[in-house]
Amino acid sequence: MTSNTRHVATTSVVICATLCLIFVMVVRPHGSRPDSTQPPSPPKASGRRQGPGPSFDEIKKHFPKVDYDAPESADSVERTKRREKGKHYDKGYISTRPTNHSSSLESEWDFNLPEFPVQQSDAVLIGKTLSGGAFISPDKTGVYTELSLKVEEVLYTDRDSLTNDRTIAISRMGGIVRYQTGDESLFRIVGQNMPTVGKRYLFFLKAIPNSDDFQIVTGYELSPSSVIALDDPMQFRKQNGRDVTDVIQAAKSAVQQKRSN
Repeated sequence: MTSNTRHVATTSVVICATLCLIFVMVVRPHGSRPDSTQPPSPPKASGRRQGPGPSFDEIKKHFPKVDYDAPESADSVERTKRREKGKHYDKGYISTRPTNHSSSLESEWDFNLPEFPVQQSDAVLIGKTLSGGAFISPDKTGVYTELSLKVEEVLYTDRDSLTNDRTIAISRMGGIVRYQTGDESLFRIVGQNMPTVGKRYLFFLKAIPNSDDFQIVTGYELSPSSVIALDDPMQFRKQNGRDVTDVIQAAKSAVQQKRSN
């Protein structure tokens, strides 16, 4: 065999090996993990940082469940009321087919939010969550959780009807959807967690149009000893461990600044 022949043969082997490697890399299937082990999707790269939030299993514990095919209320008044509440969560992203995989919607919801987002809120208050449940939106594409909140102290509001000792409804996108097959999936927004029933919170709320209800912007659990951020972004997690009285005072100062502007 001549030198040129050996060179051509060697080159052909190298090319074939390279093509085989590329083929394997391209067609290799990507594994998909079931809900029990699949963590929420990570946030897109940006200038923001997510704080060291709770584990996926811990997050999931605080989201209530709802049957995808849950029947509507037989009471016409209650049915109309629930449809009106749910329409704000229409055009969502939940799976209409049975799945046991959870999904986290990536969003820039916290991009310009300070640690005390008074300017972005229609109400700032302290209260205790009494009960909660998940609901499917009227168009069957969204899931949301609604909680009953007993108001302890209103720090700021532009609504005369919102007063101390009143019980209001607050909500947030997200919940665990249970299908007829028995499969369950958690749907949520990355970085947003769900309040725990029976806990005391400092909430920042956004009014829902044409309603007496509010959506959660963010909040802080007011434990007996210190503050725990509800949500994961770093500007909120930086408040973890602070004295409750100090955080409430900081929120009141932010409210005062808004009123003076």
